[in-house]
Amino acid sequence: MNPLLLCARMEPGKLLRLSMIAGALGITVKEVKEEQAGQRLEALCGLSPLGPAVKKAKIGGEMAVMAFFPDKLMDALFAAIRKNGLERPCLMAVLTPTNRAWTLERLYQELQKEYAAMNARK
Repeated sequence: MNPLLLCARMEPGKLLRLSMIAGALGITVKEVKEEQAGQRLEALCGLSPLGPAVKKAKIGGEMAVMAFFPDKLMDALFAAIRKNGLERPCLMAVLTPTNRAWTLERLYQELQKEYAAMNARK
């Protein structure tokens, strides 16, 4: 599968700039709308058909999910974001076998917990 970056709750100008940066690296960017927040990540990434939303869900804030990324491409994307002076989304995740059945709402909640735990250790 081709590298895919799911983006949620991103300001339109930032989404456009990120799309241009990612596109230059061969990464497809897909904006996830609030009404799609109840879909499973695997469906949003094209691994299974979109179906009825698991539940009415809300995306808590700006986030991005990287799917089908080789490690070096991830590094290249982060370097290009820095080089172009674009602020990286606060919460970023990689599609995994564990989280692929989650909704964006659930993923956001889990990322918030991880983020809080990491900052508590500082």
